Amino acid sequence: MMGIKNIARFTLFIGIYCVSSLKSLGQDTNFSQFYNNPTYYNPAMNAIGNGFTIRTNGRSLWSPIPGRFNTFTASIEMEAINKTSFGALGFSDVAGQALLRTNGGYLYYTYRPIETKNFILQAGLSGGFINKTLDISKLVFSDQLDEVYGNVKTSAYNIPNNSTLYPDFSNGIALRYNKISNRQMLYQKMMCTFGVGLHHLTKPKDAFINDNSRLPMKLVVHGNLNILINHLIYAPGFIFEHQNQFQTFTIGASIVNKPFTFGLWYRNRSAKTSLTQFDSFIVSTGILVPMKKASDLRITYSYDMTISRLKTASYGSSEISLIFDFDNRMLFKGIQRKNKNKKMYQCPQDFNGL
Repeated sequence: MMGIKNIARFTLFIGIYCVSSLKSLGQDTNFSQFYNNPTYYNPAMNAIGNGFTIRTNGRSLWSPIPGRFNTFTASIEMEAINKTSFGALGFSDVAGQALLRTNGGYLYYTYRPIETKNFILQAGLSGGFINKTLDISKLVFSDQLDEVYGNVKTSAYNIPNNSTLYPDFSNGIALRYNKISNRQMLYQKMMCTFGVGLHHLTKPKDAFINDNSRLPMKLVVHGNLNILINHLIYAPGFIFEHQNQFQTFTIGASIVNKPFTFGLWYRNRSAKTSLTQFDSFIVSTGILVPMKKASDLRITYSYDMTISRLKTASYGSSEISLIFDFDNRMLFKGIQRKNKNKKMYQCPQDFNGL
């Protein structure tokens, strides 16, 4: 009889086949810590803070299910001269028992058409390549199975293409505003960020079987607020993703009492708040570790508690991020010192590393 592993593999293949044969109805991978992976969601968020930033994000999904469902990203953001910035991001995703792999990389360019002491407006572009591969040797088809001896036959089925490579482009816009209170107000400092990103601009072909299948564009709208009140930082935020017929809305807040952070978020299948559409609650905790040369290491762990009908099978997911901030480090710093290239906007130091 067919064992559990074979059933899992066969079921996974059927899912891949169905997704590939339709018009790519799937949704891009999302991260619980979207606020710690900003360039993944919006190219305009590249280098919106101070100096260099290096980010790594790892997500492990559905651990009780046989196989691996892991996603990893690594990025670097670099401020340059003349209101420009550059960046890069690498992406890797494994689904099942290494059956389906997705790897890719993007380059980022951002420009600030508006920059004052307290306000910036950035526009960003990203472009790169994505490669998807399917390990056919690990697939098990029904014609390979014998009623008595199990998987002993050779399948007559053949997938003509087990690899696809395509270019992918995105753009976005982001604004950031900060204010320092000089009066006896409720807060001492405030910083607000809002952005919109549009992904898969060319709707690239993204399938192994159906050549007419294309990856639909994705709209991302996000925002967050940092408020300093009596040595505590309150950081509420949200993100809305819309891709084809799928929607995801995440909202919540973190509280920062340096060096520690704690957050509570929830994800919904729609921007409409409804108890019947809740997907998961997310709890996060982290620490900010001071380092030499005005640099910080921020480590954040989050657990995504599934509360939808998948909860009995998936048991949620875990995610960890490591972020290195090198404040006030810039490309071409010698040129930057000239008055005509002098940087005007400065992020409040209390919010560095956030």
